[in-house]
Amino acid sequence: MKLKGSTKIELTDVHTGKKEIYRDTNMVTKAVLQVFGNNIEGMLFCVAGSSTVSWSDYFLPICPNTIGGILLFQDAITEDENTIYAPSSNQCIGYASNDVNATANVLRGSLNLTESKTTDKGYKFVWDFTTSQGNGTITAVCLTHKQGGVGYFGDTFDAEKRLLRMKSPSTVSSGLIMNRYVDVVEVNFEGDYFISISMDTSNAILINKVRKSFCNIGLNFNLQENGDELLETHTINPTVFINSTASSNYGYYDFHDGEDGYWYGFMGSGNSSGNATVKWIKISKTDFTFTEGTWTLTNAQIYQLGYRSGYNNIASRSIQSVMRGGYLYAMKYDKTGMYKINANNAADITLLPFGFTSNFSGGDNYGYVYMYKIGDRILCSDFSICSDDTIIGTKNYTGLNYVCTPFFRYGPYAISFGRYSHSSNSSVYKTLFLITPYLASINNLSTSVIKTADKTMKITYTVEEE
Repeated sequence: MKLKGSTKIELTDVHTGKKEIYRDTNMVTKAVLQVFGNNIEGMLFCVAGSSTVSWSDYFLPICPNTIGGILLFQDAITEDENTIYAPSSNQCIGYASNDVNATANVLRGSLNLTESKTTDKGYKFVWDFTTSQGNGTITAVCLTHKQGGVGYFGDTFDAEKRLLRMKSPSTVSSGLIMNRYVDVVEVNFEGDYFISISMDTSNAILINKVRKSFCNIGLNFNLQENGDELLETHTINPTVFINSTASSNYGYYDFHDGEDGYWYGFMGSGNSSGNATVKWIKISKTDFTFTEGTWTLTNAQIYQLGYRSGYNNIASRSIQSVMRGGYLYAMKYDKTGMYKINANNAADITLLPFGFTSNFSGGDNYGYVYMYKIGDRILCSDFSICSDDTIIGTKNYTGLNYVCTPFFRYGPYAISFGRYSHSSNSSVYKTLFLITPYLASINNLSTSVIKTADKTMKITYTVEEE
């Protein structure tokens, strides 16, 4: 299916009635094809009662569902069919979904339900923005999923719609099998394996490479079971990166994929005053050699850097720090800011103030992800951090149930793992999410449109099959 689209943007001055009209055409990305084609582990199928969300509610017909929202950007976006998310540094100044905005959100417009309709070959969307909505300079206009047009990656009215939980199958498990999933730090989808890094009760670090049928289904594969195979285990024995509570089977640490050829570990409990002490380890992905040490961060009060417990038992993990671009992002103890620390030079440390006190919430129901990364964007329950370290406050959202690992993205989807335990029953969960604010199309305007508070705006976006 080949698609083409065109836009007509009409600004009307409410004082003079003067109109400005801008017309452009767009390119279509691979986002919609990947929504229907990227079936990680066959999780889009209904297997043994493990059903996905209703496709007729969220995806079909494609218009106005899979394509049902619009995003307005300040800067141009690279016209590449593989670009399915905008850089976080490109400010999204407005958006709209396939319904009427009944809130006071000035970023969000409304679908004109009277003028929007199907055409012989596609669909005509008409969105209206009042004088107070979508103001700013518009250089790129993109179609998106209907939920992506509700609040983009989160605003003060909504932070839930950026993720659509597709499926959360589980299987009874415990011990080392559960550790493999809870402690995952890296996923290679097309290579069909993941890497987990655990620390045992004797302070040995175990690096496991585990085969998993992410993109290629095995002959004996069953969606309801683990379906994995331990390929390699490497054990290293640090002398500095030592957990003082290892014998009690818990510790305040976590491991990260540095995305630079190394895995990193950071260990440190919270300190409300004075200097923060952080133990660190850097492990080569090629030969498993490592360096380690201790930081003393002057006058830095850091919230705990993570939490692990239950090795070879009922594993648990809390993610309370992330790495991006060679830097560790760690919450300030009083939750009023974020420390940005160079993982290879701790003297390079910056405090990013929020201007508010964060809830810094994990998920409900065995959800322990306090912060996570999608693309170049760091997301937390009530704020996000763009690649240029701009802080955006959002509505507090704690709906990441049964999630305690990073999010691993493949196309428009992300997968995560988690656990559940009650009495003698323990289960491993895996959850498939759709990251809804994808770019189904990219329309870089030939002339930037300046929307001001004395103008209304009507956007007519027609998308058709060629």
